[in-house]
Amino acid sequence: MNEEQAKALASIVGGEAWNSGGGIWLVTVHREDGSLIVFSGDAICEYEDEEAFDECRALNTIVLAVPDLGHLYVLVDLDGDVFFENEALRLGWRYEEEARREARALESRGEGRYQVVQQSELPA
Repeated sequence: MNEEQAKALASIVGGEAWNSGGGIWLVTVHREDGSLIVFSGDAICEYEDEEAFDECRALNTIVLAVPDLGHLYVLVDLDGDVFFENEALRLGWRYEEEARREARALESRGEGRYQVVQQSELPA
């Protein structure tokens, strides 16, 4: 996950977003019992404490299937503004047809013209 996604997730779960190095962003939630929940772009892990986290000893792990940006679609208006299905996490639609349907709906309401593009084609 990128910095913006980590900050959005942190605000939702009441955690802290931080860069663990190499451009890898994590969100940590410290629980009252001393345990630690860590969200990454790939998984959610529960650790007994900070030491267990440092030693990579997760009590529980949920592997996430976060789609590759090359498989997501976004809307771009004539001004170059980008619209996502999930604005907070800046993630587009999983299916191109869903994005096209959303573009048609916006256009039918007179809200401009939209092009559907793969999210991975957007400038970084």
